[in-house]
Amino acid sequence: MTGKTTRSRRSIVGALTAVIVIGACGSSKSSSSASSVASGPVTVTVWHANVDTAAKVMQELADQFHAANPQVTVKVEQGAPGDQMLTKLSTVLSTDTFPDIAYVFGTDTPALARSAKVVDLTSAVNDPSFGWSDFYEGERAVATVNRKVVGVPALVDNLALVYNKKLFADAGVPLPTKDWSWDDFRAAAKKLTSDADKVFGSAYPISGDEDTVWRFWPMVWQQGGKGIGDDGKTSTFDQPPFATALELLRAMAIDDKSLYVDSNSEAIGNLFAAGKVAMLITGPWALSTFVEGKIDYGVVAMPAFKGDHQTVSGPDNWMVFDNGAARRAAAVKFLQFLTSPAGDAQWSVKLGNMPVRNATQKSADWQDALKATPGYQEFVDNFANSKTARPQTVVYPDYSHALGEAIAAVLQGQAKVPDALAAAKKSADAALAGK
Repeated sequence: MTGKTTRSRRSIVGALTAVIVIGACGSSKSSSSASSVASGPVTVTVWHANVDTAAKVMQELADQFHAANPQVTVKVEQGAPGDQMLTKLSTVLSTDTFPDIAYVFGTDTPALARSAKVVDLTSAVNDPSFGWSDFYEGERAVATVNRKVVGVPALVDNLALVYNKKLFADAGVPLPTKDWSWDDFRAAAKKLTSDADKVFGSAYPISGDEDTVWRFWPMVWQQGGKGIGDDGKTSTFDQPPFATALELLRAMAIDDKSLYVDSNSEAIGNLFAAGKVAMLITGPWALSTFVEGKIDYGVVAMPAFKGDHQTVSGPDNWMVFDNGAARRAAAVKFLQFLTSPAGDAQWSVKLGNMPVRNATQKSADWQDALKATPGYQEFVDNFANSKTARPQTVVYPDYSHALGEAIAAVLQGQAKVPDALAAAKKSADAALAGK
């Protein structure tokens, strides 16, 4: 998740599936070279999902690429905001006019990957010059659908535990450690909560959309759970890892009253920045706000079930669409430049995002970012704990929304854990059956 392009969105897949799969009976073209570009002039259109500073940086990178590759002109456009890109692409892919490259949410990637107009990038990224192994494991997993690489990482983040050192000291509670369990987290939250000071131990967003759900996945994965059965047709919301995780959150919110819930994630971040919430499960995008609020904070890996500190990564992708061999090759070449350590240092780091690959950490831009924002390095180190991708299904928004509504209902005391998860399973299974 990032302040630059929001990931939160309601389900729209059901209405779009018929459009997305137009032409899907054919196999997508592949791009076998990460370096060959047509000798004649070619124009490549890139749909980003950003405005203001980000759009300016993208144009600067396009100009740099053109200077080094005069035969290729990169036309930069804001195709649509990130949460509307799936809708826009689903419409234009049914026509003969669509971009060569577009920014796509990781959770929307499987839906678009069904189109035959999506380019198979597997051979291109496996070219040694691309450095595919330098990208984080979680990114590569989200860019891969049905064993084909259909995207190149555009943005990445993950979730960790951020805590207010002063509130811990005031309450006489030892600071979190890398070995914390969820029981440790709950116990500390209870001690940190103060009615007199109007301070909560922690907080959780209950918007019911992906902002609610993606914080929940690590708690499931740490227990060995997964989201979809081996048959690919049913959810696993009725299995113990879901109930155990949701019951812990319920106990904190309802019994302990140590977990503040709000439908507005930004409001929760502001409360932490104001010193009214002691701990947050959040991402690197939030740190600049805490710096501005002059909060003395620390960052540590997420608490664990069974000693597993696995987190969730939130990669988004650049996807390539087939406008002929020359434009395919040029598009891949531009993405190789954009996600090179030098390009990544400009596109990701200058915008306050995490580098999308390991080698970028050696750049001067990243080193400057580390000095300006404490905790960035801990989030980069936390990528080692990101091993599992969210369920890759074309109906993920519907499926996720069912789980999000269950979590929100339980944390507001409107439903019991078993009942909420049973209802979520029924809705998710219906979505999976109709995929």
